[in-house]
Amino acid sequence: MTMTTSSLASSSPYEQLKNDLGYLQLGRATECFATVADRAKDENWSHVEYLAAVMAEQVAATTNRRLAARLRYARFPYVRTIAEFDYDFQPSIDKKLVEDLATLRFIEENRPIVFLGQPGCGKTHLAVALATRAVEAGYRGYFSTADAMVRVLVQARREGNFASKLRTFTAPSVLVVDDVGLLPIDTEGAGVFFHVVNARYENGHPTLVTTNRGLPAWGDVFGDPVVAGAILDRLMHKAVVFNIKGPSWRMREHSALAEASKA
Repeated sequence: MTMTTSSLASSSPYEQLKNDLGYLQLGRATECFATVADRAKDENWSHVEYLAAVMAEQVAATTNRRLAARLRYARFPYVRTIAEFDYDFQPSIDKKLVEDLATLRFIEENRPIVFLGQPGCGKTHLAVALATRAVEAGYRGYFSTADAMVRVLVQARREGNFASKLRTFTAPSVLVVDDVGLLPIDTEGAGVFFHVVNARYENGHPTLVTTNRGLPAWGDVFGDPVVAGAILDRLMHKAVVFNIKGPSWRMREHSALAEASKA
């Protein structure tokens, strides 16, 4: 939007300021301009108080828009929060440790987090909840299953764009790699998996891993004990490990449904 000298001269300061906000693409400030002006008049605000209120609305809108963009980029499979986790159902989980991790200090300290346990015990819930907390705090996050990540990178290597695809998994501050060991990984896949873990270790970006296989069995998972050992060497350095020994949430819901059907 371009305003001529004559139009500026004919516009009131109110109209000119509103037009300028629109020209600067401050959408929320433009939308609330009139309503905030009415409130400022009723409550006898100073010009500075009025401007601060308008800009606070714009800042809030910009913050929410950027958060929404980071959440879309992260590709979390669902919305989960730490407050939703049922510690009574999984008493093997140290609640105080989870709350400490929720401060996000583990990001600055580059502490990987490994969740061990059978399917349905809440591993992915906690990993996604912690990663979501990080995204809400302004960090970049990303989620992928181990199988999907390996397939993408193996294909990228064959097509000659491995370096650019690798950054998808190494650049975010927090990466969740879900279901390691659920599906077997061949030698080529083990190699690209190592590249991700090693790059993140060297860059100081923690990785959150969920797995239903015990760590000694990772040699079988990756088909190469040497590569598996190299992955664990980097992943377990300073790592926080949860060994969840409780039952499956899904089986609990199935049992509850079965009981309800009988009733």
